[in-house]
Amino acid sequence: MSPQSLYRLDKTLSGWLCWLAGILVRRSAPCPQPYEWKRIAVAKYMGMGSLVLATPLLQILRRQIPQAEIALVTATNLSELARMMPVDKVFTWDFRSVTSATKTFPSFILALRRWRPDVFFDLEFFVNTSALIAWFSGAPIRVGFHHAQSPRGRLLTHYLPVTPRHTTELFASLAWALGIDIEPLPPLWKMRYDPKRVRDEVRSLPKPFIVVNPNAGELALQRRWMPERFHELLRRLLKSFPSVHFVLIGSPTERTHVASVLKDLTTHPKIINLAGQLNLDELCFVLEHAIALITNDSGPMHIAAAMGTPSIALFGPETPEHYGPLGDRHQVLYKRLLCSPCLSPFDGKLFPCPFKVQCLRLISVDEVMKAVEETVSSQLALQQ
Repeated sequence: MSPQSLYRLDKTLSGWLCWLAGILVRRSAPCPQPYEWKRIAVAKYMGMGSLVLATPLLQILRRQIPQAEIALVTATNLSELARMMPVDKVFTWDFRSVTSATKTFPSFILALRRWRPDVFFDLEFFVNTSALIAWFSGAPIRVGFHHAQSPRGRLLTHYLPVTPRHTTELFASLAWALGIDIEPLPPLWKMRYDPKRVRDEVRSLPKPFIVVNPNAGELALQRRWMPERFHELLRRLLKSFPSVHFVLIGSPTERTHVASVLKDLTTHPKIINLAGQLNLDELCFVLEHAIALITNDSGPMHIAAAMGTPSIALFGPETPEHYGPLGDRHQVLYKRLLCSPCLSPFDGKLFPCPFKVQCLRLISVDEVMKAVEETVSSQLALQQ
């Protein structure tokens, strides 16, 4: 299902179900204390990057409640990434279509109820369906985000507002709301990928190489910098760094967009187009061994940060205050216009931009070129 269809279904059908279910909620049910917890569920269903940003919370829970088993509850298409994280179990729900969502929902909920979580952390901001799942799980403690116009708070035992903080802090604040010490906040978890699943041709990529990600994922395509500017940037970088290769990445559905970026550079000897060709383990390998990543606001940006690779990150409709790459070696380009950020969880991040995405159009090739030169030059110096 498209993000727009998911949002409409969640707002209407799941919204009404939240209101109805709220009538049945026990307001004074006993809540076990953290030292009594045996099973902790942490749910995040959408966004590869957001799942990576949940890893500091997972590490806090592991550190503060070591006796508990931790399960990640997520979408089927994120199950591989989930298994690279510091969790003991993974529960998945397949909602790629209405048919698959309806067919798999009963067994998904039954598996959660049989596991009997003591606490359910719902990391979706204002998704009604996720609050319903938390309630259906039978967990006596259900903590998540809420705002006054949302029905989801009726199904939560504890809730917080979404404040202007980085998403890692927002996720960790849910533990704080339950009296758990979250300091110091751990760094992003380095993905535990399987080296055996990395093919020889990927292992043998010529070094040094820079990864270029001109994509932004299906959740918000308006986060993409213009393909013609990526093209011009590549042309200039090939001249400035003749000893460096450039590896382009993307999902199978993003091959066409990557091709529109490359144009006449497709056969250039220093260009390697791997869009649609990498499994997740290979993507982690490539991002770990790159000297830098040039990227839009996207999931690979956060994986790269977790792997210790510096990024040159282009932000427009969303703010780096919420989603910027963590660490001090990154360079973020963001114009902070009066209309920015326009992508908000309050409307499902579906705001129709009336200004032709000026926030990204105002980022020039010269600016990105300067940021890349600074980052890459320092990285190459470290390797000498």
